[in-house]
Amino acid sequence: MKVLNFDSKQCERVRRQLDAYLSNELLVETTSEVLKHLESCEACSRELGSRQRVREALQKAATRQLPPDHLREAIHRRLRSTQPRMFSGFRATTWAVALASLALVMLAGQQWLGFERGRQLVASVLTLGVSDHLHCAIRGRNYPELANPPEQLGEKLGPQYAGLLPVVQEKLPGFQLLEAHICSVPGSPRRYVHFIARGQGTILSVILTKREGEFLPAGRLLVAGAPTGVNLYKAKLEATSVAGFETNEYFGFVVSDLGQDEMMQLAASLAPALRDALDGSAGTEKATPALLLASVSVDSNRGVE
Repeated sequence: MKVLNFDSKQCERVRRQLDAYLSNELLVETTSEVLKHLESCEACSRELGSRQRVREALQKAATRQLPPDHLREAIHRRLRSTQPRMFSGFRATTWAVALASLALVMLAGQQWLGFERGRQLVASVLTLGVSDHLHCAIRGRNYPELANPPEQLGEKLGPQYAGLLPVVQEKLPGFQLLEAHICSVPGSPRRYVHFIARGQGTILSVILTKREGEFLPAGRLLVAGAPTGVNLYKAKLEATSVAGFETNEYFGFVVSDLGQDEMMQLAASLAPALRDALDGSAGTEKATPALLLASVSVDSNRGVE
């Protein structure tokens, strides 16, 4: 397929928006455009990572650098000299309360920044699955009208992933598995294992890709815990919902335009089964995945190998 090439002007425009993107100040449409560009532009992705590291270093430095003891006394003397009536009854306890309030404000700010970074990380990870689904299954229609036989799908997946075919089919009741292949996005070395199914009046994708050291955050982003041991998250944006989860080595995504309740049911059933199959086949210790449900609207070119 054709590789999507961005010129220098587009890179310059995106880089001017990176600081606003990190601060979560862009409109939804602009955020989607930035995410789309970052998926295909390695140079701008490196620039984003560099700016994020600088921000984190500055934040850590600000929290670790305590004001000198003489500063409080100097401020106290200056205020008392300019407004003697106001500070005539000022006590040390008043300073303690003021400093404690300031500390609480700083702590709340740090927590908010951490929460926003978590949201941005979730969105960037989910983009991996949604972009492949939209271009391959929805716009590219890279699936047949009549389902390919399992033997043919197994050959496309290869011995490493062919064993996942019955797992996906079993955990998608009411869906017909049409296609399975290995995907790649032009300009990126990342590879995807892509299953395409049809049912309930829609096309649904199940997508797997290596984590490559990344992870999905938990904590306050957690909505509820599933009885299967899978942590669930959900959100809705425009018309596309993506359910993402992680195993020891993989990110997984379930993507369609179904409602949130239907997607939650499918993801809660499918994610633990794929986690067990992937971790078991790798011979590693099983890990509880984190499952997310969110929606983003992005676009990216990809190729089918």
